Amino acid sequence: MAEFDCEETKALVHEYLHNELETEDQRDITTHLALCDSCEEEYDLEVNLNKALTRSCDEEPPHQLAQKVLNYIRQSQSN
Repeated sequence: MAEFDCEETKALVHEYLHNELETEDQRDITTHLALCDSCEEEYDLEVNLNKALTRSCDEEPPHQLAQKVLNYIRQSQSN
């Protein structure tokens, strides 16, 4: 069983939030978050940031912008 310190926990909070960790690491970070107010605050910040991004990014870009980006990518790839 790996024990995570605050630095490791805070570094992995994004992956933890998105369930991208191994089961044992996920469980150990859950335990650490339950016992550490500082890391729990970091987790809460990440949760709120993700919620704000989700609310802000639910619209499709204007068609002209999408075309400009695609044209730029195509031009970059051809060089």
